[in-house]
Amino acid sequence: MGAKNWPGGVVRKTPITPAGPYQDGAASGVWTLQQAAYWNKQGLWPTAGNAAPVGLFGGGWNGSTQYNVIDKINIAVTGNATDFGDLNLSGRGVCGVSSSTRGVFAGFASQNNIDYVTFASAGNATDFGDLTSARTYSAGCSNAVRACFMAGYTTAGVNIIDYITIASAGNATDFGDTVRPTGGANVGQSYGGAGCGSSTRGILFTGFDAGNAIQYITIASTGNATSFGDIANSLGSNQFYKGAAASETRALAAGGYNNINNIDYITIATTGNSSDFGDLTIAVQQLAGCASSTRGVFGGGVGSVYQNTVSYVTIASVGNATDFGDLTVARSFLGSCSSAADAVQPTPTSAAMALFFGGEGAVKYTNVDYINIATTGDSVLFGDLLATNLMMGACSSSTRAIAAGGDPSTNQNSIYYISYSSFGKVSDFGDLITTAAKSTAACSSETRGIIGGGSNASGVAQNVIQYITIASVGNATDFGDLIQAIVMQLASCSSTTRGVFGGGANSSAVAQNVIQYITIASVGNATDFGDLIPVMNYPAGCSSSTRGLFGGYDGANYNTINYITIASTGNALDFGDLSSGRNRLAAASSGIRGVFAGGQSASGIVKTNIIDYVTIASTGNATDFGDLTRVTMDVAGCSNAHGGL
Repeated sequence: MGAKNWPGGVVRKTPITPAGPYQDGAASGVWTLQQAAYWNKQGLWPTAGNAAPVGLFGGGWNGSTQYNVIDKINIAVTGNATDFGDLNLSGRGVCGVSSSTRGVFAGFASQNNIDYVTFASAGNATDFGDLTSARTYSAGCSNAVRACFMAGYTTAGVNIIDYITIASAGNATDFGDTVRPTGGANVGQSYGGAGCGSSTRGILFTGFDAGNAIQYITIASTGNATSFGDIANSLGSNQFYKGAAASETRALAAGGYNNINNIDYITIATTGNSSDFGDLTIAVQQLAGCASSTRGVFGGGVGSVYQNTVSYVTIASVGNATDFGDLTVARSFLGSCSSAADAVQPTPTSAAMALFFGGEGAVKYTNVDYINIATTGDSVLFGDLLATNLMMGACSSSTRAIAAGGDPSTNQNSIYYISYSSFGKVSDFGDLITTAAKSTAACSSETRGIIGGGSNASGVAQNVIQYITIASVGNATDFGDLIQAIVMQLASCSSTTRGVFGGGANSSAVAQNVIQYITIASVGNATDFGDLIPVMNYPAGCSSSTRGLFGGYDGANYNTINYITIASTGNALDFGDLSSGRNRLAAASSGIRGVFAGGQSASGIVKTNIIDYVTIASTGNATDFGDLTRVTMDVAGCSNAHGGL
């Protein structure tokens, strides 16, 4: 079938090829279903909901004037930039980062302001919050959840790294420091570097007084940067003022000091020196870069004059750049971001999602991790707690996850919530009725969350049971009492009608084998269910609608899994073994699988990031699932598909 025969020509003399698969693409003419299907197979038919990959370039200066303009391009289609809106401040040295929905800009001429825009709607920027330290000439990286701002300049270079949770406005938090691997008068203190990254790693290409060094960070953790390698070309050690762009696998650094046209690349998941990629269309420094999953775009900068040139490359190949179009204003020291490359993590749409909150490894964590229980693989960063926390109790409905209590050093009595439908930070829900709130256990139905037990700062056990209505916000209400005071992370699980608590230890740190239950929809004291076989201290619990599992330390072994039939009463039975012996772990479940995550070894010294799983309806040993984003114990888990829903 030839295009010349298509009835698009009835409307136009020459039939028009559709502009592409994006929802705002044009497909002018009159088309039959057969013709539309043909172009759809070519990836060229406009599809509703498929937003074009947007690149934004914000701020900058031309040697005399500082700008607040934000330019927009469609990365998939060449052409000149159009006006998107304005930043709140004019400034040079701007740094851009993003998720798939938000673009964020920071570092306006040594200010601490952070601005954001929403890609889907053009307009002026909105205030996001503040950096931990006012500075300019920083480098940025991001994934779907977090953005990091690396190094920068005040009256001298600084080595600060701080981060934000992109979906939630607020001030930045300290992440760690950049480090200068070798040489330089000011170790770790540099500015004018270029940043980009994948879903797991952030990359910092050099900077003033950083020679030709490349560093990286793990975005889901916190801590200092680590040496990656060097920019390995013949241009010497002054390799700053570059522009950077990345796909999930490859990072590019282009241009740089003394007006060069080189493009270098690295493979993000490895370490080592860069390789030559090709050349820009012009020799330029102080430019900016952004990307889609396939295309890297570089714009602006200054060479012999200030530039409005935009050029592009195909990231997966090597070769010279091609002209893309022009920015609306020629300028350098601008920032850039995109809706396509930085948001490479999976969209949280699974019908069986598990979330794991906080914990403690080398440090205490703010992390909220996510896995799809129905698959296997490593967790990804879902969001952040408002502060570091551990020893929380977690439960959930099918739409909202709850984390309550926590950190024994501060005796948290706060309750937090987060929606399964979107990445971001947790929000405040209310308070527990007890100030003693570490090592609680939680379970739930679709409507009601139950929090039981815990201890105060002195380690005195609590027997309080309290409840919340998950869909609302507010303080907890008294439910009744446990049949004995339990502390040090008893475990819990539920069916749609019953909540069950098991194991733990009393105020004297004596491990317990007691299992007790409540009827979730009522109020009242717990009733004896039976016993774990044998005792369990610091276990984790999860369930289907009929069977509950308890896994962890049994006083002799650290890999024990017991099971119960929730609708009955009686002693637990042996299910099998965890893949790795440990306690102080977390558990979550779907109707089919139970997963156990994190914990510490029998020695009480070695912490782990292991996730393993079992099939709840059968018996048998656990199988490896993947790893958490961090090595941790005292983590809390819940899911949107557990047995209580």
